[in-house]
Amino acid sequence: MRVSDAMITANMVHRLQQSSERLFKVQEQAASGLRFTRPSEDPTATVRAAALRSHLSELGQYRRNADTADARLRLTEVAVAEMSDVLAQVRTIALAAINDTLDQAARAALAAQVEELSEVIVRAGNYEDGSRYLLAGSKLLTPPLVDNPTPPPPVLYQGDRAELSLQVGRGISVVSNLDDAVLLNLNGAADPAGNDVFTDLENLQSAILANDHDALGEAVATMDAHFWRVNSLRGEIGARLERLDFDRRRLEEAEHTSLSLLSETEGADLAEVIARLEERQVAYQVAAAACSLLARAGLLDYLR
Repeated sequence: MRVSDAMITANMVHRLQQSSERLFKVQEQAASGLRFTRPSEDPTATVRAAALRSHLSELGQYRRNADTADARLRLTEVAVAEMSDVLAQVRTIALAAINDTLDQAARAALAAQVEELSEVIVRAGNYEDGSRYLLAGSKLLTPPLVDNPTPPPPVLYQGDRAELSLQVGRGISVVSNLDDAVLLNLNGAADPAGNDVFTDLENLQSAILANDHDALGEAVATMDAHFWRVNSLRGEIGARLERLDFDRRRLEEAEHTSLSLLSETEGADLAEVIARLEERQVAYQVAAAACSLLARAGLLDYLR
């Protein structure tokens, strides 16, 4: 078979294009750090990489949920701690009021302190996270505690008892809130047989002004009950925060593992890539030089 100049030229161009494509592919790997950039290059690895990316996205959402729950619980703990401190102060006032040497002016001053502390509890119960109320259940835009225009009771609860759960893993969730009803026994949420905090505070004021020792002793006992309930719920918040710390560490470890697997699946061995890059650059330069010599060849070159 006669080999024509056109066939030689076409074959040379084809070889040069192949060398160029191989060089370009290695250049892509070196620039991107990826072993493949198109699914067709490695379908199995592509499927595995897609699954890992989906898992990383899921882990990222769980971590954001954990961060949200952590922030809400820490702010809730601040409000609950303030309630606890106030109830401790109220108990101290109740004990001080049992002193028979107090005159009526001193008793009036103690009763006024109790009223002021009651307002502090209302403010703590209406604690906000930006524009959302923390202790209103699911009614995040409604202030949970308001004065009752037609008492009793002296304060109304406008929230609900909904638990705001956030998923921090497959089948794992954490409740990110408490509500004023259970904290302050509003509507008998914690103890149907007992009064709410605000009713007991009003009773304490009346007992102080009347110098009623029996009522004062009863007030100390009720304040103790409210104090221990609030502190028990504060301890529950602490337990949830500890669990969240564990969950966040677990999520970070899972993310690190998934990222390592993704890197192994998609990532190119840069040392190998650089070696192949140098090899293919030389091959391309040789092919290009050969094409150049062919292009310069004329009739006299063939006659020689």
